[in-house]
Amino acid sequence: MIKLRPFIVVILLLGIASCIQKEKDQVPKNTNTTKPNQGIQIGQFDSLYSKILNQERKLIIYLPESFKDLSKKREKYPVVYLLDGSYNFILLVGMLKQYSEKNEKILPEMIVVGIENIDFKSRRMDFSPTTNGNPKEFGGGEKFLSFLEKELFPYIEKNYAGSGNRTIIGHSFGGLVVMNALTNHSEMFTNYLMIDGSLYFDDELFLKNSEYSLKGKDLKDKNLYIGIANTATYGSSLQSVRKDTIGANRYVRHSLELVNQINKMNTNLNMKCKYYKNDTHGSSAFLSQLDGLRFFYSWFEFKKEQKYRHKYFVPKTQDERFANLTKSHYDNVSKKLGYTFKPERDWLSKYAYSLNSFQNQPEQAIETYKLNINYYPKTSKVYEDLADFYLLLKDTANAALYNHKALNIKNNTSTDEMVIE
Repeated sequence: MIKLRPFIVVILLLGIASCIQKEKDQVPKNTNTTKPNQGIQIGQFDSLYSKILNQERKLIIYLPESFKDLSKKREKYPVVYLLDGSYNFILLVGMLKQYSEKNEKILPEMIVVGIENIDFKSRRMDFSPTTNGNPKEFGGGEKFLSFLEKELFPYIEKNYAGSGNRTIIGHSFGGLVVMNALTNHSEMFTNYLMIDGSLYFDDELFLKNSEYSLKGKDLKDKNLYIGIANTATYGSSLQSVRKDTIGANRYVRHSLELVNQINKMNTNLNMKCKYYKNDTHGSSAFLSQLDGLRFFYSWFEFKKEQKYRHKYFVPKTQDERFANLTKSHYDNVSKKLGYTFKPERDWLSKYAYSLNSFQNQPEQAIETYKLNINYYPKTSKVYEDLADFYLLLKDTANAALYNHKALNIKNNTSTDEMVIE
């Protein structure tokens, strides 16, 4: 038996190899190089241990498409902090992709940080600013805001290029977090979006308690959007809801009362509210988020650019020239965001080309190419674009000049530096 062992081992190995080959032969050949069953990725999971809360907090994070491309990645991005993170993360991200990355860019690209709840009990504790007479269930709101400010903000800004331009979105009970931050920690966010907030909490805390009032506060450069769903009883009107005491109407009534109180205060707060008469407590979230973000960033869309969509538009003043319109707009956007925000390099180059080919205004085209150089002085491509344009005009001297500048950058700048720029 001992002498037969090597022979048996060989037979077994041959048998295993034969089985493996048969399995390979049975697997259909896939000519598509894309990995199957990957699905569509719209976010990624992360987590952060909070010393303040003494617990691990799960996050769902969406990063704009440009974040994943070093040649397009921006230095910073506005951040949306979404309470009840797993609840409507997909809807919010889908909307942002449409309005900030597809077609006309009406909103800036943003990072979305969905903050998941540990459980229902934890949600009530985290979101409530006071104990409401029951410290075992409520009253952790201050600690939760401290976690956001001292732990989550630095983490997102260090690891994901998040900026200090922040928006918080709270729906229902999450509306208490929005109002608590605005009334007592207004420096935390630029934009506050409350959707059908539970303002009944703790004897209408934000309507009746002076410690949670906006009265006497200077909220210049802060924005509040209040979305109000139609949760009133059948037959009720906005006029009747303001006066009645029906429990079912409290969401509408309290929101209207809050708006009324703020309007009477001299806070400099930029506020807007909207009543969604065709939507319920749940369905109002999507439209409120869309309308709220468009309200917050109403200055972002480059509306004056639309003049140049007309083939025969000719500027009458220097301010109307495309390069000047562009610089003025992006200077204003940068001021609003709190950091330098430049137009996309390829977009500006294509517009410069169009100014000549579509509108026959070569001087404006040159001005726009040069503006692109001002925005991206360390990138060889912008010099090459202008050199090519001069060649098109048969101006060989300037073409050679800008080609020479492009070559100097290529020879003196590392690949990494060129890509980042």
